[in-house]
Amino acid sequence: MTHEMASDPVCGMQVEPEQAKAKELTADHNGETYYFCGKGCMLDFKDDPEPYFAPGYTPSM
Repeated sequence: MTHEMASDPVCGMQVEPEQAKAKELTADHNGETYYFCGKGCMLDFKDDPEPYFAPGYTPSM
């Protein structure tokens, strides 16, 4: 069975959406759900999501 992976918009890690949902590591923004590797990335995103959508932004850990 293959699982769709999602990319954490903050650090770029590949995240399994079902696991992120189970750990409450998700955020909705502009009608889209985003999944996170951990609480730190999720909180950074929720605090100010716009920089992660900037054209020059490159996710990094």
